[in-house]
Amino acid sequence: MGGSLKQIALNDNFCWPSPLPAQNNPDAAFKLGQLIRANQALYDYTRAFKTPCISGKDSMSMDGAIKDADGRAHRLSAPETVMFSAAGKIEDVGKCVTMDVKRPGDLVYVLGATRDELGGSEYYEMRGHVGLNVPRVDAQSAISLYNALSEAISKGLVASAHGCYKGGLAVALAQASFAGGYGLEIDLAKVPAEVRRADKILYSESAGRFVVTVLPAKKKRFEQSMAGNICAEVGRVTDGGQLVITGHDGKTLVRKSISELKNAWKGTFGNRT
Repeated sequence: MGGSLKQIALNDNFCWPSPLPAQNNPDAAFKLGQLIRANQALYDYTRAFKTPCISGKDSMSMDGAIKDADGRAHRLSAPETVMFSAAGKIEDVGKCVTMDVKRPGDLVYVLGATRDELGGSEYYEMRGHVGLNVPRVDAQSAISLYNALSEAISKGLVASAHGCYKGGLAVALAQASFAGGYGLEIDLAKVPAEVRRADKILYSESAGRFVVTVLPAKKKRFEQSMAGNICAEVGRVTDGGQLVITGHDGKTLVRKSISELKNAWKGTFGNRT
């Protein structure tokens, strides 16, 4: 939206099952090990980004019991989770940028590299897999990219910006498109990626990426502001009301109306439990 790493405060909330050894908690040592690793990551990245945790809390007993059909109680533990929130200071609220695409003809950019990092992704979960390659944060390249994007927003060079995270690039494009009420035409071959498989480019959840739109008249200045960072023009905003994505061979991979995409996003999970 236009925040800056110069002044961001963080809040961490550890939602953790009990790491205390007990007869009904046989994997307590594993849960404790995960807690230590989570804190190590917290230390590494708050130091790298120079962003302090000013507050937080812990819930170290995220456990309960559920009875089976015979009335026997079974221990149920929540997944080990750190709920993290951030608050950034913005000097001029009038310069804030929202995620919705603004007008047909604007250029679409993808910032940051897409890697083969679908481990634990929404895509793999839907296909019944977990995967191994979980996203890894490259702090130094992320810091450079974040600072460049913050500066571009402050100069009025960015029409819209949306992060790529849960669901990957495909979901980010869909959300930005139906939020603004305009379609997108995207060339997957132009997306900066370390992998060529279309599904991996569309659904990888690599960290530190953004979908950005830019007025054509500001193209040169925007690209100059992003110099030295991974940034590529991948398409344009259209008034056709469809998200159209072509693959490396030029064939259409996706052609969906934005109303259909929005209904899917707003809908329930059906029979998923």
